[in-house]
Amino acid sequence: MIRPAQQKDISKINDLYFTLFEQMQKYEPDYMKSAYQDEGFLRSVVQQESNFIVFVEETESEINGFVIAQLQESPKYNCFVAQRCVYLMDIVVSPQKRGLGIGKSLIEKIELWGRQHDADYIELHVLASNTSAIKLYRREGYTPFSQSMRKRFK
Repeated sequence: MIRPAQQKDISKINDLYFTLFEQMQKYEPDYMKSAYQDEGFLRSVVQQESNFIVFVEETESEINGFVIAQLQESPKYNCFVAQRCVYLMDIVVSPQKRGLGIGKSLIEKIELWGRQHDADYIELHVLASNTSAIKLYRREGYTPFSQSMRKRFK
């Protein structure tokens, strides 16, 4: 079952965040480190402040994954078409529950939420080295839009 997160879910969401950040550290050790998410941020997201939403996937009282997104307006630059965007900030599925369609279901839920809030599109960022996430997003119809590049000074 996918439902909006509640305050009682914050600890489990934060445990899943640690899993995410730990994986990101493996992909990009020069830029990322293992950590928990800021609990104040999580409380505000659960309270749906600043146009944020968080949904959790729960089976038999166990939270197996979550998705956090924010409804945003396009920047007020002359070159941008005025639109509403769902920015998919983070999606995490417990390593033990991957491959069961939970990620797909969470994406579908956040897309539905975006449509219900008159969003024109959904956007996300993913580490280039996170090939499993990229495969999921491509299967769900996401296509590259822009590319960030870095040059490390050593």
